[in-house]
Order: sequence, then C-alpha cells, then structure tokens
Amino acid sequence: MSFTDNFGNPKELLGRMMLVSMDREHLPMAQWALKQIRIPDNGTVADLGCCGGYNIKRMLDMSTKANFIGLDISEESVKKAQKVNKEELGKRVKIIKCSAEKLPLEDNSIDLITAFETVIFWKKTERAFVEICRSLVKGGCFAVINNYGDPNIDWEKKVPCMTRYTAEQIAEMFKTAGFADISISKKENLFLVMGYKR
Repeated sequence: MSFTDNFGNPKELLGRMMLVSMDREHLPMAQWALKQIRIPDNGTVADLGCCGGYNIKRMLDMSTKANFIGLDISEESVKKAQKVNKEELGKRVKIIKCSAEKLPLEDNSIDLITAFETVIFWKKTERAFVEICRSLVKGGCFAVINNYGDPNIDWEKKVPCMTRYTAEQIAEMFKTAGFADISISKKENLFLVMGYKR
C-alpha cells in the first residue's frame, strides 16, 4: 500500500501513525463543526468514517444519554477508535468495520450521522448517501464536514484515492438522495453541509 492510500484506508504502522496525526490536523475543523451540529441527548448517533474515534469521544461529552456507533472501513481505525473510547465501549459506544456503501444499520434507526473529512475517500458516494438516508429516522440529520483545502493545489494528483467536492456538489448529492432543509456553512476552506430525512 502506498503512503497516500493510507489516507483513505489506514493500515499497519504507517496507518496507525496517520490516525493520530490526522486527528491533530482535523481538530480545528471538528471543533468548528461541532458547535453547529445538534447532538441529541437521547437516541443514536453514527460517525461514518470514524477514523481514530476522537470525534465520538468529543460527542460523548456533548450528550448525556445518546449511544454512538463508529463505522470505518479500516481495521486500524476500528482498533484505535475502540481504544480511544474504551471506557464507554460496550456501553454507549460500538465500533464496526464496514464500508459507507453498505451500512450494517437498520432502517429508520439513527438520529444523527456525521462524516468528518471522509466523503472524499468514498468510492460510491451517491450510493452511500442513499444508505445513510435509509438508516436515519424521519427528521434525522446527516452532516458532512470537509476541508476543501488550497484550491490551487491538485489534490487528486497528490492523493489519487481522493475525490474533492465543493460544498455545493455535496448539497446536490443530498438532494438526489432525498434529503430536505439542506444548509451550507463555511469558514475559510472549511465547510459543513447538513440535511434532514423527509
């Protein structure tokens, strides 16, 4: 596996090192977005592409009774997320290895699904959005948080496993998947797109 492939699917020692460094780099983005996302006090929240599980840990502190599911395609991410959330693992937290295109979630079962800096690595993004919509309760929220990065850099060339999207492109995919009340929030290169299941 190449160095850049580890961004989308961390593996082995290099992948484990990346999980820690990515959390440090993504921390300002996560803090900015979590001020705008309503974390339910009850119900279930799923973090799709949960990476090292750090955002699950942050959201746990923002909710008194909600349960959290971390989902990631990487075995290393699953292990790290379990370690980071070990105090609540098997209680309020569950971590599952899976792809975004085939979620092991029941229909109409999740109140909030978050996706921090992960949509750019999905192979079938529109299919994943349909899966997410299926899994949410009526009125449930889907939140995509990304850093668009320097627009003058060809990121797809630097990181071939990445597909960069604008906030507006993400919003269009929300519409196609059946979401309503779609909103876009931006700060410099950061953006947050939120939509709700009809």
